[in-house]
Amino acid sequence: MSKYTWRDLINLNIKEKSFLSPLSCIAHIDANAFFAQVEQVRCGYSRDDPVVAVQWTTVLAISYAARKYNISRMDSIHDALKKCDKLIPVHTAVFRKGEDYWQYHDGCGSWMQEESKQLSSTYYKVALEPYRRESRKLIKLFQDEYDLVEKASVDEAFIDLGRKVFHGLLSDESYTDFTQIRDIFQNGKYNVDDHLPSLPTELTLKFCGEVFNSQDGPLFEDWDDVLMCIASISTDTVRRQIDELLGYTTSCGISMTKNICKLASNYKKPNAQTIVRNKCIDDFVDCGKFEISSFWTLGGIRGKELMELMDLPTEGSIKFIRESWPVSYDDIRKFLDNKISSRDTKSIGEYNINEADVAGLSRKLYQLVRGQFRLPVEPRPLPKSMMSKKNMRNDDCASIIDCIEWLEVFCSELSYRVHDLEQEYVKMVMPRSAIIMIKGKAGMKYTQSKRLTTVSNTITARELFINATTLMNEIDKSYGKAPGVYPLRELSLTLTNFDVVDKGKSVIDMFGNRAVSTSSPLNKLDTTSKVPETNVATEDCLADNDTTEAIKELTSETSSPPNFLTCKQCGKNLPDTKTFQEHTDYHVSVQLSEQMNGVSESSATLTHAERILLFGKRAKKSASSVKKTRQSDGGIMKFFKK
Repeated sequence: MSKYTWRDLINLNIKEKSFLSPLSCIAHIDANAFFAQVEQVRCGYSRDDPVVAVQWTTVLAISYAARKYNISRMDSIHDALKKCDKLIPVHTAVFRKGEDYWQYHDGCGSWMQEESKQLSSTYYKVALEPYRRESRKLIKLFQDEYDLVEKASVDEAFIDLGRKVFHGLLSDESYTDFTQIRDIFQNGKYNVDDHLPSLPTELTLKFCGEVFNSQDGPLFEDWDDVLMCIASISTDTVRRQIDELLGYTTSCGISMTKNICKLASNYKKPNAQTIVRNKCIDDFVDCGKFEISSFWTLGGIRGKELMELMDLPTEGSIKFIRESWPVSYDDIRKFLDNKISSRDTKSIGEYNINEADVAGLSRKLYQLVRGQFRLPVEPRPLPKSMMSKKNMRNDDCASIIDCIEWLEVFCSELSYRVHDLEQEYVKMVMPRSAIIMIKGKAGMKYTQSKRLTTVSNTITARELFINATTLMNEIDKSYGKAPGVYPLRELSLTLTNFDVVDKGKSVIDMFGNRAVSTSSPLNKLDTTSKVPETNVATEDCLADNDTTEAIKELTSETSSPPNFLTCKQCGKNLPDTKTFQEHTDYHVSVQLSEQMNGVSESSATLTHAERILLFGKRAKKSASSVKKTRQSDGGIMKFFKK
């Protein structure tokens, strides 16, 4: 009889519960020396060639062939070349100041003798787009195979294998050892809290990869081992596919939690797969390769402070915590409370771990050192903003002309990144606000923002550049002549306030039956109005009661006849509340239509300044003076009353 129940197994088939099951299977897959591999494949080098990816004088990534020469990321490219005269440095792609595209300059870099072949940060900005593009290919291969993938960074992902192993065990015909458990499941001859049947006496399954089996016991003792084996076969297949299609080697770790599987993927590299059985977790974390600071989120300064705060040994810290506080996390909490209260209060602002962190940190530590700290695999949320920036030296940015040339680079980079988001999330993504920040030579920072105005349903580098140039001119006019501004020490462009729409949806699908302005009172229509049953990124919309109150407030502020409601968008008088609401809906539909299909010169939503910026100085002042050609069917507008 198994120690696991049917409930434990069935929960694997539920995304929200899978990671909590004691039968949970989670993988972490990491591309080895990713930036170096991208350049190795692009340039046609073999895996035996010592390739390094370089940014200016810094070594970004070191291929495993180059690591044989004791080269580390602490080395400059000049020091690395001294260690290996056969080293192959490849500089990242770059944007050139004043250009809106990136390119490679192979054979160029700071290590070259000829001055014409040296890439200087004075005139160039690093472009990471090639790596983002390859990362997107990796994630797509994972998503094609698995239903729950979390992109952890540009070269790694967590994968919840719950549904894959559940169906592998109970329905995949390529596995022939599980007749008994399948018969029980398919005929419903069980209660969810019943224990699973015993394992078959003979199993033909074989693990793919290295099984951490410190006790040299049998590999299959219960159903958790079987599921781990099925998981290893699946991830090995995907990793081979990545190698064949993209040319990249990967390392994979499989365990019951995210933290342990991430350690497992680092256990043996490159091009390896490590499976940590549930029974062997304690031995695995105590194997001598890991300390408490090895765990995800406990490295760096925070990890060092934790080691000092808890008086942990430099070696064996995980086992030390587990044995020193064996009963509950509450004992760790009391210990940390005492240690923190006895610290020097004069330096309290210098600490990363404070009283407010103790309860959560204590529970986390207690579970981590036992391999039981559980986190769900969750797709990354859409970022709320994105930034392109450059730190300047000397006279790199000495005037507004320099600023505008760098902004052209920023706009191109950000348009690529917006496109990447659309590819990753299969959505239309439209930033609605832009912010420019400058830092003067005296250290003062100045910021200006504006609403983006575009003529299409997707943002382009050119449209961004038009908006950014306008914004930069405003900043220069306000602060450019102030002492200590030029030459700048930092320049950045940030996009924010994203609208997100499902691809393939029409405006009428987005709009639904009605829409309400997000502003209160109803005197300002916004393109981020909340639309029922859509995926448009929105602010909170007004409830029906709020709408009624806003209409009352609106009528009290107007000088129209007492029986009329006045639209502040166009000044039209409406006879009753119902007609007023229909008229308001019409304006919202116009803005949604322009958001999806682009704004025209005749649009009533544009100011005169915006019309000139988008369509030139010959643009007419009044949209009403431009004759419109309307199709006979009226499009979406036929559903709304003016």
